[in-house]
Amino acid sequence: MRILIESTSNSIYKHVKKLQSKSGRTKNSQYLAEGKRLVCDALANDARVEFLVLRRGTEIDFDTGKTKIYEFSEKLFDTLSLTVNSQGIAAVIGYELFPASDIKPGNFETLVYLDSVTDPGNMGTIIRSCDALGADGIIISKGCVDIFNPKVVRSSMASMLNIPIFTDSAPDETFAFLKDSGFEIYGTFPLGDKLCCDEKYEGKVLLVMGNEANGIGAQVEKHCTHKIRIPMFGRAESLNVATALTVMLYEIKRSKSKEKFVNRGDIDG
Repeated sequence: MRILIESTSNSIYKHVKKLQSKSGRTKNSQYLAEGKRLVCDALANDARVEFLVLRRGTEIDFDTGKTKIYEFSEKLFDTLSLTVNSQGIAAVIGYELFPASDIKPGNFETLVYLDSVTDPGNMGTIIRSCDALGADGIIISKGCVDIFNPKVVRSSMASMLNIPIFTDSAPDETFAFLKDSGFEIYGTFPLGDKLCCDEKYEGKVLLVMGNEANGIGAQVEKHCTHKIRIPMFGRAESLNVATALTVMLYEIKRSKSKEKFVNRGDIDG
């Protein structure tokens, strides 16, 4: 059964509208995922889907179980949509973030620490690369972009449902804890001591990636026991942080893996 909503004064519409802002998402511990694929992935991964929102007339060709469905008029739905060619479907999903102090080191082999990554597109791509290349978890610093920003959700391609993400507000304590737990800490720097392809990434690895403009901050840099650089063969001075992370995770995975990679053609836009 679908419940039709046509007024901006409706409480459900107002609730969903608030999720377009970071404060609204934080207050309600919910975010909005738009598009059929994201909705299907959320349902398939047993995410906490609170309810679905459809543009009036949108048909569903997949099982939604007992999920409640609200149908918005075209005008109302379009005030919520951020995509150019909307598919007319979105899900309101509940979430819970955990502090880095909750990390149980025995459950993790490769972790990624993000120091003030602020671009939503970069963050989404990073989450997707971590999921694809075998990172076991992500730690985001206080200065990072909201990971439930609609652009992050869209560009991560639902990978945030597949990998645990922790928040960190006390980097000195977090790095000391992980170092004591056996993690080697690798940071990427333009003038790093060693090439990423020459390093042997043995045991537990914590990979640190920095801000798009300023790199890894001083408070975090002091904890990096290995300073790595990615070789540049062209005229560009550096790589985009999401691209650099992908290169680094590939090198870490290659070093740790005893099996050859198989090209399955899993590259898409």
